[in-house]
Amino acid sequence: MKKKYIIILGIVLIILVAIMLAFFLNKKELDYPDDENTLYSIKFGNVKLRFERYDYVLGQNQLVGVQKSTNYGKDYEDITKEGITVSMEPKFIFFNEKFGFAVKKPNNIKDNGKYYGMYVTKDGGKTFKLSEINYDKSGIEILTIEDVPYYENDILKLHCSIYQIKSDGSGYEDVDLYFITKDEGETWELDS
Repeated sequence: MKKKYIIILGIVLIILVAIMLAFFLNKKELDYPDDENTLYSIKFGNVKLRFERYDYVLGQNQLVGVQKSTNYGKDYEDITKEGITVSMEPKFIFFNEKFGFAVKKPNNIKDNGKYYGMYVTKDGGKTFKLSEINYDKSGIEILTIEDVPYYENDILKLHCSIYQIKSDGSGYEDVDLYFITKDEGETWELDS
């Protein structure tokens, strides 16, 4: 009888040790939840980056910046030196710990054949630069960035659209446009 209890006790101890070992090995992998001001977050190993809302600003916009965690999201530090202004429905993407984009407004106003409506960072969110989308067609004032940049066959692309008069003059139509970049998103040219 004692042998039977010793075997059962041994099995229970092995199971408990296995459970504790699994818990401690996976403890470092815990994913701490984001807060209500987090607009986007992504993990790269133990590093977690997030676009965080700092404040609301005039004109239905918000001030955002990047925060970084090196302990799976338990603690964060502010990375962005100067916040950027985006709309209330921005879009974000990071391709790695350094390279990412923030689409600030769905409609981008033309200025001398260039459209500005997206920021690029190459230093993990410390600084941002406005991307220039080059599209100089007369009569087009608004170009819409439909989504964040994406890679296709190792080429960084951007899907946009315009609303223009139909060629037969019978009304208006949406036209999809695709742009590519050769300088990691600083400037964009129409894909031919």
